Amino acid sequence: MTASEPLAELTEKTSEPKHRVRRTFATLLGGLGVVFLGLGLISLVLMSFVSSPAAAKSTIKSALNQPDVRDVIADKLIEKLQDSADNDTEKLVFSVARPLIVTAVKEKLADPDLIDFAGEVAATVYAVYIENAPAASVDISKFSDATIAAIRSADPSISTDQNPKMDPIKVERKPGDTDIKSIRDTAERGSWLFVIIGLLLQVAAWFLSVATQWQRILRLGIRLFSGGVVFLGIVLIARSRIPQSSTENKAALEAAAQFITDPMVTRFIVLIVLGGITGAVGFVMTRKATPTIS
Repeated sequence: MTASEPLAELTEKTSEPKHRVRRTFATLLGGLGVVFLGLGLISLVLMSFVSSPAAAKSTIKSALNQPDVRDVIADKLIEKLQDSADNDTEKLVFSVARPLIVTAVKEKLADPDLIDFAGEVAATVYAVYIENAPAASVDISKFSDATIAAIRSADPSISTDQNPKMDPIKVERKPGDTDIKSIRDTAERGSWLFVIIGLLLQVAAWFLSVATQWQRILRLGIRLFSGGVVFLGIVLIARSRIPQSSTENKAALEAAAQFITDPMVTRFIVLIVLGGITGAVGFVMTRKATPTIS
């Protein structure tokens, strides 16, 4: 035994605890990074629905393309028109054959022009309340006219004199109203911050690791794959539970939950596939780099 052998053994024993500490930190940081990344992706999806007037318009148009959502809106339109009727005769019109009338209105709401108009109304409301645009008066008579037309198609006996109207909606911010724009901007910055922190933690985990380059790639793939599976499971469970929170309008809640969570599902499936590919590459290259004993 040479004099250098005890020194080498001592160095190896000293470095092992350090490597263990680095591995532990690398694992913790990598896992935490996936959590931040997943939360950031969910936040960005939610923000995409309300990030601008154009986004609000797109969201409303997409929602109206859901039959169950149109069903609820049609029911509420009939209820509002019934409340605004001038006399008992008009009120009676809306109470007779209500399911038939709601069905006719729901079909009318599928009109692309009406859907586009609803999107424009949403964009106007968004601009006033969130972008601090000047107050506006929104004429929603197009909805009532379409509703009455649908009602007459269901019951042609209804007189043209019986034509209740919806008053225009005055959209304006009042002094003391909550500054929704600053809340939106803060939430948007927070969403990107989560994503950036998640990526930086992955970088930190990479450099703290004492494994080989291909082993690091393998572990990164495992983290991304596992995180994607976990978050996908959470989203799917939430989607199934949301409609159970209310016994009313359950079909509409199911449609809304699917509409909101579909982009999340897509992103986490992409994350799973990316993690799977990365892990597979790391695994194959690690096997190739490992010398075999013949």
